[in-house]
Amino acid sequence: MKTTQKKSLLLCLGLFLFTLVKAQQSKDILFTIDNTPVYISEFKKVYLKNIDLVKDESQKNVDEYLNLFIDYKLKLKEAKQLGLDTKDTYLKELEGYRKQLAKAYLTDTETSDALVKEAYERSLERLNASHILIMVKPNASAEDTLKAFNKIQEAKSKIDSGAPFSEIAKIYSEDPSVKKNNGDLGWFSVFRMVYPFEEAAYNTEVGNVSTPFRTQYGYHIVKVNKREKKLGEVTAAHIMVAVNQNRTSEQAQQRINEINQQLKQGVAFASLAKQYSDDPSTAVEGGKLRKFGQGALNSEKFEQTAFGLQEENQISEPIKTRYGWHIIQLLEKHLPKSFEEAKLQIVEKVKRDSRSKLVTDSFLNSLREKYSIKENKEAIAHFNDVMTPMFKKEEWNFTKTKNDNKLIFQINNKTYSYKDFSDFIFRNQGKSKMYKDVSLFTHETYKQFESSSLLKYYEEHLEEDNEEFASVINEYRDGLLLFDLMESKIWNISKTDSLGLKKFYEDQKDKYVQNEVYKILKASSTKENVITEVQKLLKEQKSIEEIKKQINKNDAVLVLFSEEELIKGEDNLPKDFSGEKGKFMITESDNFTTLMVVKDILPSRLKTFEETKGEVINDFQKNIESQWLDHLRSKYSVRINKKTLKKAKKELSI
Repeated sequence: MKTTQKKSLLLCLGLFLFTLVKAQQSKDILFTIDNTPVYISEFKKVYLKNIDLVKDESQKNVDEYLNLFIDYKLKLKEAKQLGLDTKDTYLKELEGYRKQLAKAYLTDTETSDALVKEAYERSLERLNASHILIMVKPNASAEDTLKAFNKIQEAKSKIDSGAPFSEIAKIYSEDPSVKKNNGDLGWFSVFRMVYPFEEAAYNTEVGNVSTPFRTQYGYHIVKVNKREKKLGEVTAAHIMVAVNQNRTSEQAQQRINEINQQLKQGVAFASLAKQYSDDPSTAVEGGKLRKFGQGALNSEKFEQTAFGLQEENQISEPIKTRYGWHIIQLLEKHLPKSFEEAKLQIVEKVKRDSRSKLVTDSFLNSLREKYSIKENKEAIAHFNDVMTPMFKKEEWNFTKTKNDNKLIFQINNKTYSYKDFSDFIFRNQGKSKMYKDVSLFTHETYKQFESSSLLKYYEEHLEEDNEEFASVINEYRDGLLLFDLMESKIWNISKTDSLGLKKFYEDQKDKYVQNEVYKILKASSTKENVITEVQKLLKEQKSIEEIKKQINKNDAVLVLFSEEELIKGEDNLPKDFSGEKGKFMITESDNFTTLMVVKDILPSRLKTFEETKGEVINDFQKNIESQWLDHLRSKYSVRINKKTLKKAKKELSI
């Protein structure tokens, strides 16, 4: 079956999928299958977990549910007996599910949630700021890093002494745009800057200059010029008269004033936009622009005017921007989204943003604390000495030494040696070209080795450490196994045994009956007197076309006709529907009066095989499964502990 079908089935199998139960140590055995015990605690947990999902009331009965649970356990027993749990395809698919599921557990959810909440709160504001940048690469030498830091400190000192920020920016900043903007970044909000920059800006008061901070680009200081609440978004339309080679600003102003005069005389905004606007991308839509927020357009004046309009369809006076003259119409205001409305989108942005490294680092630090991992400075110093000549020559050759088996760190009972680290360095030797300083490369590579080892170990031992993950993966393990078993023993038979399927239909065909079908004419109207008139005309044997012509005059559609076929017992028929041919019936619903009359009745009949094939396949599979389960109950010995069952019934009588 397709993957989507398999996933769908796995969800359905929730009826019996259960957690890895510590309570299996319980002494209360509910039943055994060939001496393999199943405990009362497991049954209770499954029953209580799934009882609200069970639609069949009979299955809520403990005895009935127990029978279904035993059937489930028998199927798993048979699957393992057949070796389905050792098949390469099964193991590969299970490992794929496991890796996908594990991702959700390899993170610090508390830190992630805090960052999502912080990002939302920042999204409600925008800042206007200026900055000074002294460039330095992330992997720069200690000497270059110190030189850049001293330079940004020098710039900060001069500003603190009273020098204008813009003047110091022109002298010191290495941002290429400083020549044009004197360090002014304009307006921005959350996710527009790398996270360390955003963090510094949002934590600096208006008018103040931050302390120096570092990003991937180098050292910065930022001055916050303005700060304001965001106003949400607007949908607006505009009419633009461009200033260009063929039209001076004065001519454009005269033209926009003429258009404005027509608007005041009552001419529709959309009509004038289509006829006169010089913005071809919006003119065809009556001037309508895409929804936008503050800072989205390259014209602050345009945005201020649009957001300044208060009422829907309110029209501004003409304004001038660098593009020409405009008249703006407010179509709709959109308030900022609530946290719940914005949460999913922000979560995805946090994952893609540089702040996601904070989540990873926090999780890794928690693992270091959990497993008591300390940085091995002796090992780092050793490898720094070993790699110095290799680093200079860019020739990596770790020869076997007496230190190879020396312990570098240990996670529970798993040890990691100097040899393991040298192999890791060898695999990552290409990254050395990014570093000028061998000591920085050694330290960074050690951290990467330590982090990857921690993550791999934790992922491999997730079931032991996390009961929730153990529960979910166990559900998938049994679910996939049961899927493979059912596919081979039940579902595939109905596909391959066409003769058996048709024989099953022939033996059971009296069961597949098409009930009588009513061919019904309906006439509906909002006016009761119209339906009375229609009924009268129908009794006079008038045709539908004649009735329409008589009732629907002057292009006014007062009555609608439709013809339907309704099946007895399957379709919703009116409460007092008699099914008598030629009998009229009137119903009232949703301000409509509807006349119904049965024009013809098709008698009940046996359905053909092709008509009912889907239903036959379903019944055929159920029949095969029932016989197969009888075989399993005879193949394996099932013994129920009646005393424990009585106890379970008492405890579950809630």
